[in-house]
Amino acid sequence: MSRRFLTLLERAASIRHLIEREELSPSPNSVRLMRLKKLQLRLSERMRVISAKQLIAIASAPRLKPSILFGSVQTTPAASRSW
Repeated sequence: MSRRFLTLLERAASIRHLIEREELSPSPNSVRLMRLKKLQLRLSERMRVISAKQLIAIASAPRLKPSILFGSVQTTPAASRSW
């Protein structure tokens, strides 16, 4: 995970804690709750975007095919050894 993702994750957890604390208070402030929840949604969306970019980067990473490295089965290192 990237450092930015971890930072966003920590911020989202602290915002969630503030939301829970505000909801459990005797007289919750609806404006504060609304602002905290909007902030939480923005953080969640940023984390989704970062996750999607990481998955795309992993999926589109070039891979070496064995047929490119070794022309035939006889030229592979394992097959060329005499047991």
